[in-house]
Amino acid sequence: MIRLALLAAAAFVSSAATGPGVSELTVKLDGLRNAKGVVHVCLTGDAQRFLDCQKVPGSVGRTVPAGQAARVVLGRVPAGTYALLVIHDENANGKLDMTFGIPREGFGFSTNPAMRPRPPRWDEIRFVLPAGTVTETIRMRYVL
Repeated sequence: MIRLALLAAAAFVSSAATGPGVSELTVKLDGLRNAKGVVHVCLTGDAQRFLDCQKVPGSVGRTVPAGQAARVVLGRVPAGTYALLVIHDENANGKLDMTFGIPREGFGFSTNPAMRPRPPRWDEIRFVLPAGTVTETIRMRYVL
């Protein structure tokens, strides 16, 4: 009985900490190639401009040293439908470097879609972020 009361209290405290309709989002990165440069993580709900996430008003982003990027806390965001984009900017020049249209640096997206010879579409990477504490895992991809 005491255990049940403690579980109920913990659930109440957890939901009160984030509030109704609010998520505490952490992004976990799998497969980061090295600790060089920085990692850019961006969350947006804009289905039209999601590939330019950092330019979208209201998007949530973080840039962290690659050596500290295994878990990136984005913090409190409203529950809703979003896409996550991640770039491993190994030379820290602020962009995803390309060679003949092929990424030379690491990248990843929410839902970890299959690699195709084109950028992903919104419907391939969108996900529903519920209220509460959430961890999304992104698998990093490297082509070159």
